[in-house]
Amino acid sequence: MILLVDMDAFFASVEQLHHPNLRGQPVVVCGDPGRRGVVTAASYEARPFGIRAGMPLQEARRLCPQAQYIEGNPEKYVALSLRILDFYLEFTPDVEPFSVDEAFLSMASTLDLATEIGREIQTQIDRRFGLGATIGIGPNKLIAKMASGVRKPRGLTAMTPEQFREYFWPREVRELWGVGEKLQGRLETLGIATVGDLARAKAADLEAAFGVIGPQLREAASGYDDTPLIPYHHGVDPKSMGHEVTLSSDTDDAEYLRGVLLRLSDQVARRLRNEKFRGRTVAIKLRDKRFITHLRQTTLREYTDDHRVIFEHVSRNFDFLWKGGSVRLLGVSVSHLERRENVSQSELFTSHAREGRLQDALDQVRDRLGEASLIPAGAMTGRSRLSHVPFGAISSRAMAPRTRRSDSAEG
Repeated sequence: MILLVDMDAFFASVEQLHHPNLRGQPVVVCGDPGRRGVVTAASYEARPFGIRAGMPLQEARRLCPQAQYIEGNPEKYVALSLRILDFYLEFTPDVEPFSVDEAFLSMASTLDLATEIGREIQTQIDRRFGLGATIGIGPNKLIAKMASGVRKPRGLTAMTPEQFREYFWPREVRELWGVGEKLQGRLETLGIATVGDLARAKAADLEAAFGVIGPQLREAASGYDDTPLIPYHHGVDPKSMGHEVTLSSDTDDAEYLRGVLLRLSDQVARRLRNEKFRGRTVAIKLRDKRFITHLRQTTLREYTDDHRVIFEHVSRNFDFLWKGGSVRLLGVSVSHLERRENVSQSELFTSHAREGRLQDALDQVRDRLGEASLIPAGAMTGRSRLSHVPFGAISSRAMAPRTRRSDSAEG
């Protein structure tokens, strides 16, 4: 059986735990409350006011001006999350983190026994950590994940495949894990409105409309999922690395926007090098003042961890996407990653080995003197306005010696 343990309103609950005066009050965790940004997490006391993660802070303040707006502390949340992961190992060695506040646990048991274990996990999380957790249980990750959303907070829902179909088939197709607003719209054009409609659709029709993912969606709607659980002690490489920032104010200043992109490119490259990766697909994310998000990516011929290469392609894609309007958010990411030692030696040579050694030396300077000691000259453009864009990479090495708080993050 698979259990999905979801910590209830984790960030907000941790703040209420550490600040007793916040208990029972609506709490909103965000970036710097004095700047623009978005809601990172909302306590259950704040949710009846309509506040949800990803909502602009300005709107949240309008809905609930009396809420307590708290600047998030990622290091604190990660440290507690790691302690909770260690706690899960008391029940099973097969633990896969799904996010900072969710984890899959696998155990050889019946549904009834897994339910008893789930209740014990909830009790111990409350007793040891002072926090609440909701648990979904099923024969696979899909059912466990969707069962966890049935009853919150502190809920526990166990489902067989038959119970999954009985509960979810009459519901909107968007309730299926992985179906977003856009996909829902495309499915509805095919006459598929519910999860059950999707399960009963012809595989050939779905494949014609969505390619290989079409039949997979049909399988998921029936509660079938063979995705393996990969215990975290086996190590799972990241699929991408990126940074994004909400600007202090909407702007159409091209020079400033390019300066932000250069700094973000530098951050991503630094993180790649820190964690010994190179990547081939470079992507830019641009959100305009109407909250419309534009994405564009380029796949390179060679792997890279060089900020100049990343920025070159980011800049080209920016020129393609940007039509001169005001921009609210910018992001840069690199995917299609390979560990540095897996990249062929010939490719390393063609990637300017000497420059790589120089970059390593510069990284060592930053490790010793701080991220702001060396930054690309082009990122100095509009320096005072760039000051809110966080420096450096978020990695184990970068996080250890100092506490850095990123600007408001959206994703």
